[in-house]
Amino acid sequence: MPRETVVGNGRIAVAFDSKMSIRDFFYPRVGLENHLSGHELKSGVWVEGEFSWLGDGWNIETKYMPDTLVSRSRASNLDIGLQIETNETVHEGRDLFLKKMMVQNLAKKARKIRIFFTHDFHIYGDTVGDTVMHDPALNALIHYKRQRYFLVNGVTSKGTGIHQFATGYKELPGREGTWRDSEDGILSGNPIAQGSVDSAISFELDLLAKSKGIIYYWIACGRNLKQVEDLDATVKQIGVEQLLLESENYWAAWVNRKEINLSILPKEVIRAYKNSLLIIRSHADSRGRDNRLLRFGHFAV
Repeated sequence: MPRETVVGNGRIAVAFDSKMSIRDFFYPRVGLENHLSGHELKSGVWVEGEFSWLGDGWNIETKYMPDTLVSRSRASNLDIGLQIETNETVHEGRDLFLKKMMVQNLAKKARKIRIFFTHDFHIYGDTVGDTVMHDPALNALIHYKRQRYFLVNGVTSKGTGIHQFATGYKELPGREGTWRDSEDGILSGNPIAQGSVDSAISFELDLLAKSKGIIYYWIACGRNLKQVEDLDATVKQIGVEQLLLESENYWAAWVNRKEINLSILPKEVIRAYKNSLLIIRSHADSRGRDNRLLRFGHFAV
């Protein structure tokens, strides 16, 4: 399956499909351990008793913000009266995947909207011995196995955290996955599962007619529980907006650091050249030999 966008920092690489779902999640070496292997971290919405996964029935456009490894996507569905805009990136200096999701109510009346995120991790590339649990002190979900921890959390622009959560089982007879639990708009609240497991969380927005709400969502990656707890605390202290801005500034400086006169080229060619450098960088591991060339704006074919 082709990937629409890829974001990364040399330790994490995250790739999206045309439905805005995450299909690849490499950590801590780019190209080595894929903790999804094509399985899906997807998003859905519930509004007025109706549920829809982003994908079929949605008009979706995906691209990058100029000169950055920050994606910018837009999904609209006139049948349910919603438009969703997202920015996603991996922070350049911290092992954090970050998402900002702006939800616009297109209807001429106030509505309660729930946004769902599902997590189908296959840690180390398989499902043997995975665990997912809810941490009530952090109001976060943590997927882990041996030395790989993935803490999932978020907050709305109103300051409210995860609305509901569920953990459960997948790829077993009679058990499709916890993602099915999302489709009635209510999650079970089961706090822990072990084995072949997945999870889901939701956020609730009360939107006036023609108004917008924002959800900030993140996945902290680490080798132990303390590392992901510290990263979670960092996001809560600094904020996703600031961390996204840091990433934008870093990649804009990185891709423009080499003084090459491109003025004779058409703007679309210059844009394609810079995008190519950034995409190549997202595929390179920071400890790989070829990355020494990438740091200076060169790349080997």
